Amino acid sequence: MLEFNKIIVLILLGISVLVSYYIVFVKLYKSKKSYINHEFWFGIDEKIVKILVFFQILAVIGFLISIIPLIFNVPTHGILSNNLFIILCVFFISAIIWPFATYYKKHILVVLSLIFTAISSILLLAGSIEDKNPKWYIVLGTLLLSIVTVLGDGVLWNANYIYKIFKY
Repeated sequence: MLEFNKIIVLILLGISVLVSYYIVFVKLYKSKKSYINHEFWFGIDEKIVKILVFFQILAVIGFLISIIPLIFNVPTHGILSNNLFIILCVFFISAIIWPFATYYKKHILVVLSLIFTAISSILLLAGSIEDKNPKWYIVLGTLLLSIVTVLGDGVLWNANYIYKIFKY
């Protein structure tokens, strides 16, 4: 189990992710469009957005069934045995940066925040299988999370964003 003070930091960072999305999407942006049609999709076809949202729901479930147990039962082998706290801090901090960077059009920060979230997710997924006795639900949960953070956000959303922002 992580030390109590580290758990508190992670809880505060997790809450900060939710607060950052609330601030940007509700308080600053004030869009009347639905989530599926929101401007932050940067023109991705609605059918594709619906697929991504389906996977986002699975990612939330994956987060809950993997990350929370990891915090309370840190692996004894592999990359997560000594680096779980740092990896989760990078994951949360980059997730906090993304909505603000997108709203304020800080293009490099937008792209980098998603890349850092993706790298953190890859490390969580890799570490989930490296433990001496890997738990199936932790592997499944980190896989579901990584589908969104690596492939959906890190690749698809980022590629679309870069193309739309720098298209001449």
